[in-house]
Amino acid sequence: MLKQALCLLLALALLSGSAAALTWEYPVSAHPEVDYADMLPVTGFDETALLAALKELEGVCSRHSRDRGTRETRRRVQALYELVLEEMDLLATKANLSGVQYDASGGAPAEAALYLELSAQQTRLYDRCYQVLSAMASSPYSDILDEDAGEGAAGSLQGYRGLTEEEAALYEEEDRLTQTYDQIMEQGVPVSVEGRVWTAEDLESAQVDGETYQAIREALAAERYRAAGELYLQLVRLRTAQALRAGYDDYAEYAYEALYTRDYDLEDTAALREAAKQYILPLQLRLLEETSEQELRSLSVQSRMNGEAVLDVIQPFARDFDREMGKTFDFLREHHLYDIEYGETKLPTGYTVALPAYGSAFIFNSPYGDYQDLSDTVHEFGHFFETFHCAQHDLWTDFNIDVGEIDSQALELMFTERAEALFGERYGTVYRDTILYNILDSVLDGCLYDEFQAAAYQNPEMTVEELDRLFKVLSEDYGYSYAPGVNADPTWVENAHNFQSPLYFISYATSALSALDLWFLYLDRPREAKETYLELSALSLSLPYMAAVEEVGLRDIFEPETVPALAETLEAYLDGEPVSYGQRRGSTAGRFEGILLVLCFVLVALGAALRLRRTGQKRAERRRWDAKDPWSPQQSRESPRRTGPDPWSASDKKPPWEL
Repeated sequence: MLKQALCLLLALALLSGSAAALTWEYPVSAHPEVDYADMLPVTGFDETALLAALKELEGVCSRHSRDRGTRETRRRVQALYELVLEEMDLLATKANLSGVQYDASGGAPAEAALYLELSAQQTRLYDRCYQVLSAMASSPYSDILDEDAGEGAAGSLQGYRGLTEEEAALYEEEDRLTQTYDQIMEQGVPVSVEGRVWTAEDLESAQVDGETYQAIREALAAERYRAAGELYLQLVRLRTAQALRAGYDDYAEYAYEALYTRDYDLEDTAALREAAKQYILPLQLRLLEETSEQELRSLSVQSRMNGEAVLDVIQPFARDFDREMGKTFDFLREHHLYDIEYGETKLPTGYTVALPAYGSAFIFNSPYGDYQDLSDTVHEFGHFFETFHCAQHDLWTDFNIDVGEIDSQALELMFTERAEALFGERYGTVYRDTILYNILDSVLDGCLYDEFQAAAYQNPEMTVEELDRLFKVLSEDYGYSYAPGVNADPTWVENAHNFQSPLYFISYATSALSALDLWFLYLDRPREAKETYLELSALSLSLPYMAAVEEVGLRDIFEPETVPALAETLEAYLDGEPVSYGQRRGSTAGRFEGILLVLCFVLVALGAALRLRRTGQKRAERRRWDAKDPWSPQQSRESPRRTGPDPWSASDKKPPWEL
């Protein structure tokens, strides 16, 4: 019997390493067959039904606070609760579609007004929902909340105090200021040169000599930087007020804990920044030195394609990766849930947003016209795939950005296996190295902008001039060089995340390091890596970053030895050495091989007790992350991955990839 069992285990272990279809189970989520065109035009949200349901639900829960009421009453509470969820899904969907239309139109007045209106409704109605659900959490019907939103949801809602009018006004003012930033960056600010007022549009159509043209151009840029910088100071003061009202010492601490529900803190990232400078920067500089400008230009020419051609290239990869991923990509294309073609009016941004009313998502991108359009679309499809399989209603959707960015950045790295077939051996290598450079850039820029923003919010009295000088000093720490005599750099305003999504950028650094970790596993054991990727995407952002990577068996990047180990592996890979990931962790194949080794030992030992032990890392217990303020209203619109011109394209700074 022992021998038979051993043979069976051996057969199973061998089968587990074959190319059989992956069988990961995703949460059940409905995906109605609705085309994007049929979701338009975007209209305002009629809140009548929602407010009526909330009023009735609040009354029922208050009346039956001492008993469970009748079965009929319980059914009514369940029905009202489900109606609230559906209406909030609809509101979130309208707001997200409105955001897409706003960006597609270049921030046109009508689209801007609708988006502001829907954002204000979200702030107010989220608050009203949580007030009513707080009453429900203290009623005999609290189990309905726990069953739907997860154990502990009712307890988290008890005592929710709601937004004051002043707090709601702060959120609305924040939305208004970020839209003003969009207008400044898109349209510029008029300047007076030689007795005439100039705009960027005037300059392009004017007949002036080269010296005058350059003087006006520099004046327009300086005024744009100045206006955006002054607006940033307004946002810093406003957000500092938000943080102080919530009981935090500064907005940096508030953003980490309450806005992004991170399970690491500013002290952790301070150590990570130093590791990035020491171990990641030299590898990025190596990639920069080994790739010529001519090779990048040639790759850009070869990779120029329209949006449909980009999707044609990615579709076979998605189908080969996993059957469910292929079906998801097919759904994306069949219902045209994307806008990735060039548009003259488009704001320069790219992102994926959820459409919870349709159980789906939408990809928006303003293309560059080169290889980045391919990598950006792969990146955004990683977000789309995760969002598409999220079974949570918008009211309960978690906001763990770092986890979602692993889904996207790891997929970018895995896609590089197709580069040689697309661009040939030479330029396939250039494409791979470019993606690797960008991943390392995510680490370094993530740390740079986190350090810069943390300083700004911890010192809210800084002036624009002081911020410009600070950014120049920090940039040099991360490998950027300036011409002699340059003592300040205002180009940080080109990065819209500083304005729209404060303290967001560190999530690119943490997730990029974990994406590298997962990619190394993929190079050594692709099937196991695919299983890990699918498990991670199936979490649907329900765990914060450190808990999620532990759940799927990836390394802890905050451990002192992890970043040096990742850098050592990457350096060896660039030297042409094969990647060996080490012990198998957590996968089915790994468990069977562990059992097999134990049984073989038993046969050799002749008499030792048979014990079956699972190998791989112990899984962390699933849990919901509770921040001090887990229900603070926030836009569900995902922040763009990149916005505006390359911040390193200033003429007096050496850009990393200057085409």
